Amino acid sequence: MIRPKIKKSLSDLFPDEKIVVDTVPRGKQGDYSTNLAFLLASKRNDSPINIANEIAPKIKIPAISRIYVEKPGFVNFEIDRNYLLKHIYENELSFNIDNSRRVLIEFVSANPTGPINIVSARAAAVGDSLVRLLNKVGYDAHSEYYVNDTGKQAEMLAISVAQRIREIHGETPEIPENGYHGKYLIPLAEDIAAQGDIKADKLKEYSINYFVENHRKTLSRFGVTFECWSRESDIRAKQYPETALKKLKNTGKTFEQDGAIFFRATDFGDNRDRVLITSDQRSTYLLNDLGYHIHKIERKYNQLINLLGPDHHGQIKGLIGGIEAMGYPAEFIKIIIIQHVSFKKEGKAVSMSKRTGEIFTLDELIDQVPKDVIRFFFLMRSCSQHLDFDIDLALKQTDENPVYYVQYAHARIMSIIKHGLDQGIDISAEPELGLIEQPEEINLAKHIARYDEVLEDAARAFEPFMVTYYLLDLARIFHYFYQKVKVVSEDKGLSRARIFLIQKAAQVFKQGLDILGISCPDKM
Repeated sequence: MIRPKIKKSLSDLFPDEKIVVDTVPRGKQGDYSTNLAFLLASKRNDSPINIANEIAPKIKIPAISRIYVEKPGFVNFEIDRNYLLKHIYENELSFNIDNSRRVLIEFVSANPTGPINIVSARAAAVGDSLVRLLNKVGYDAHSEYYVNDTGKQAEMLAISVAQRIREIHGETPEIPENGYHGKYLIPLAEDIAAQGDIKADKLKEYSINYFVENHRKTLSRFGVTFECWSRESDIRAKQYPETALKKLKNTGKTFEQDGAIFFRATDFGDNRDRVLITSDQRSTYLLNDLGYHIHKIERKYNQLINLLGPDHHGQIKGLIGGIEAMGYPAEFIKIIIIQHVSFKKEGKAVSMSKRTGEIFTLDELIDQVPKDVIRFFFLMRSCSQHLDFDIDLALKQTDENPVYYVQYAHARIMSIIKHGLDQGIDISAEPELGLIEQPEEINLAKHIARYDEVLEDAARAFEPFMVTYYLLDLARIFHYFYQKVKVVSEDKGLSRARIFLIQKAAQVFKQGLDILGISCPDKM
């Protein structure tokens, strides 16, 4: 990595400053930049440009060929060409990040009361890619699906299914207003009826298991396989909620009011105290969730990451506060909110609701749009941003469709390499790197060299979309390079050097797409 060398050099000169090194925006001089002069200017009562001009001559980094001062006070660094090419030739992925943690990432965890819809599908793409990303940079990361198989929603599912069975037998169904009215329950009801019906006390369990298996199969189609499926019923049977309540009571962070037991969540920044046990002695979602997190901790995970929908936003401070109150550091758990998806087809929005029956499922989407395209689209924005999914664009098999734009770059490289072999180029021989000198070649090399830095940044931020944007940019740079530079020519030495360069790009495309859970075809 080149960036840490710049940061170390600056830290040696200014050990008391927090050094930040970023990439230079397109169109500006240099490859990396620091805002150090702005920090020093505020302390020295001087202008950033004066400070930048003062410190630039003091910086000596072998990997850097030139240092520029850019108004209003940035110090920019240009990578030395020989160092760059040697770095690409010798480099194996390395990361300047604390990756010693054992991480559990819980995501999707859709209530097993219907098929997985497109909102949960975005969490599936992000969560699976995050697991892949963290493992790539050296973490020990694992995936988990939490099955909410108890409580009122599970009871209403059983009641709704029972009414659909009545309908199959020719009776008029009477599904409660807060039940599940979708026609997706009919196949389940038909399955039960074909078996001679299921006894009432087993109907809930059968219905839950039916949708859990449905979720498992759908996610498998989507390229997502969970290492562990935990059930709320097991957590409650092992009395983890009671353990959580005892821990909170022992810390003095509970109180009783009107027959209910409350957690003093306001002591931890929440806007109100939260009920743990209701006045009719039912454990709440928060208490059950705290018990579930004790179960996670007991499995020796030291970093818990939960991907939740925006409807859970109000529960975050209560959960983190509860974790902290039980004696664990607040940073032990990281909550990532996955914003909603708006789905459009032919300019019309599709409503999604299990209760009303207007639902667009992930299975239906996969039937229409290739899995690779869906995942790429879901990973093109930060988790914190709302996503508009345009199915008409997703169906296009042209370079307008971003996933094909990236995949085609890799396929084109493989075609060029095959052509080089057909022309007798010995690509196994050591390349003469000094022959790589055209601006388009150097620009491609610089972007390849940034790959491990992008992975590190994405892992630190828990944001796989950074990898998506990097690959799109690499594809753009490669396609431009291909238009300007003839890779295979009569000059076999030059051809070998250029094939070496694009082989490195192909490796990055393949690894990056694998992190996103997307295929990387050799032909298209």
